[in-house]
Amino acid sequence: MGLNTRTAPDQPPSRRQRILVAAEAEFAEHGFAGARVARIAAVAGVNKQLLFHYFQSKAGLHEAVAASVANRATLEPRQGKTPGERLRATVQDLVRTAQDHRALLKDGWLAQATDLVASIIEDGQRSGHFRDDIDPEAIAEVVVDASFGKAFRGHDKQRAGEKFAGSLTQLVIDHATWR
Repeated sequence: MGLNTRTAPDQPPSRRQRILVAAEAEFAEHGFAGARVARIAAVAGVNKQLLFHYFQSKAGLHEAVAASVANRATLEPRQGKTPGERLRATVQDLVRTAQDHRALLKDGWLAQATDLVASIIEDGQRSGHFRDDIDPEAIAEVVVDASFGKAFRGHDKQRAGEKFAGSLTQLVIDHATWR
């Protein structure tokens, strides 16, 4: 689940694309309230009026950035031999994406993430790996909410995120596995 910022590797980004890239970094770092249009314009190498020409307002720019991130941050079903392996890889992707883009992902993306995790758990139930008396949607909501909650803590992102993803996955597997 990689996130890239350019559409074509051999083509320089347009002014609009430079604005989106600068705004993504600004909103990710400072959130909506702390983001400054002047900083976005300076990093993009354009004047503030051009931002308003393309996006009408700071809110419009934020919405465009959020849509761009959601389009690039697609969650794909992961490969693995067991539902536990697929769950582990998916949770690692989810935690990494939450850490990098928590302020920019909207409810639709969160619902997609929840559906994906629930489908892995349901698959594990069908194959006999996971108990059939647990609620896959409730467990999936806990996984997604915990991933985003973890993203709001500082720490060394990569190391802490990998450790957290592993612990969260193990917690779910321990709860969901037949004893």
